[in-house]
Amino acid sequence: MMRLLSRTSPAAELAVPLARLSPRDYLRTQDLGSHVLVTGASGSGKTTGAAELLAATCLRIGMGMLICCLKPDEADLWVRRCAKHGRLGSLIRWDGRNHRFNFITHILARFGVSGLNSVVEYLLTIVDLAKRAAPSPGRESDQFWTDSIRTLLRHAVPLIYAATGGVRVVDVINFVRSAPQTPEQFTDSRWQASSFFCRICMMASGKEAAVKIDNALGMQCLLYWKDTFATLDPKTRSNIAISLVAALDRLCHGWLRDCFCTDSTITPELCFHGAVIVMDMPSTTLGEDGLLAQLIFKHAWQQAMLARTALEPSQRERYCCLFADEAPAFVTPGDADFLAACRSSKVCVVYLAQSLPSFYAKIGGSHPEHVTHHLLTNFNTKIFHANSCKITNSWASETIGRRLHRRASYSESEGTSRNYGLGMNEGENWGGSTQSGGSSSTGPNGAHSSGSNWGSGASWGGSDGRSRNLGSSTNYGTNSGWSEQADWIIEPGAFAWGLRTGGPANGGIITAVWYQTGRIFGLTGGNHVIVRFRQ
Repeated sequence: MMRLLSRTSPAAELAVPLARLSPRDYLRTQDLGSHVLVTGASGSGKTTGAAELLAATCLRIGMGMLICCLKPDEADLWVRRCAKHGRLGSLIRWDGRNHRFNFITHILARFGVSGLNSVVEYLLTIVDLAKRAAPSPGRESDQFWTDSIRTLLRHAVPLIYAATGGVRVVDVINFVRSAPQTPEQFTDSRWQASSFFCRICMMASGKEAAVKIDNALGMQCLLYWKDTFATLDPKTRSNIAISLVAALDRLCHGWLRDCFCTDSTITPELCFHGAVIVMDMPSTTLGEDGLLAQLIFKHAWQQAMLARTALEPSQRERYCCLFADEAPAFVTPGDADFLAACRSSKVCVVYLAQSLPSFYAKIGGSHPEHVTHHLLTNFNTKIFHANSCKITNSWASETIGRRLHRRASYSESEGTSRNYGLGMNEGENWGGSTQSGGSSSTGPNGAHSSGSNWGSGASWGGSDGRSRNLGSSTNYGTNSGWSEQADWIIEPGAFAWGLRTGGPANGGIITAVWYQTGRIFGLTGGNHVIVRFRQ
């Protein structure tokens, strides 16, 4: 039975055992650091089984955590977990209204003027996240439109920052909306008097500038708007502007505006010091806005985690964890790169999902399978609960691998035969013969003699007969042997019928296959072990 070990201080040693998996195997910090993927059908016990053990371990060793929530009851579950493991003092339950995060101010506070390109990339990321937050992400955007929006932002953000000393989403929207549609508008006095764009440009280049930027950069920005943007085909120019404005405009209304476009009362860096941030903004109640809000903060959290390797030791000594149930909803294009790089930042990621097709559906695009497998390759620990998905089960079998199996063979045969025969024959023969002969002789004294003979004969006969034969035979034989064949260590079907799912029918016991790349488990001598959880 899996048992949690008593450990309350932050993990310091990679090999320290944290929880017992079997009588001879333990969960260690280094196992969490190699990232964990949990799969299982709805009702398989993954939330009350593997997820409960992993959550308890992360909380007990003092990790800072960011928790994504898709369902309305998840936040309450994490409150109970924090209470059980003594972490209520670290809990921050963020419902989108009780805390605020201005991501642009956050970036500029870290990098200053040199962070303007980071602001541009973040805004571009939000455009992509807004598309992914939709129920059907659709096809990937053409690279032309992505590059065009990036170029537009690179020539807008520096001017807004110079004029106002900051960058607000609403200012970016108003700047793009009022941008010149023709080169001639630059000299139109009526346009100049009413254009927010013109007012920003005048402030950035004049004495009223809040921040001085390089003259060459300022001129480059102005020439882009005059000679490039204003001369684009009207349809192309409109599509670029609409794509950007439509995505950012969502952040200028309702609770999203208060959450992301005012000041900051919460930052990702709080996790460096043990904060457990539960993003209680489930999409099932808040719709796409709830998912978008979580994706925005998750992206900032990932960037902060990667950047902390350059900070002083006190900012990077504690392990941090990103935890997401129904993880496909929260997957973004940068996740694979983050997973590959974040181990050196003492970050672990725990993702729960029902199946591989759930990733395919959310990722979308022309080859979602390739993107999914590229992502999941970074999870060295995979826990497979009961599942009915053939694709997922086959993948699990392939992941665990094959080995030689000795297969015995035996055959037995027996036979009986009988034969019987009866024969009859009948025949008749007849024959006849005739013979004759004669002789004469003369002697020296003149004597003379002669003679003759004749004879004939006939014969006739007949025969008949009858025969019978009877016989039987019996044969019996056996043969046995064996052969070696390479076959699945665990066949795909076993994930559907061989694992327990908890509940009264199973005595509250849940079982799962715990696989880990490069590890030889003491109990099995292989790369996997069957673990048991008690609900």
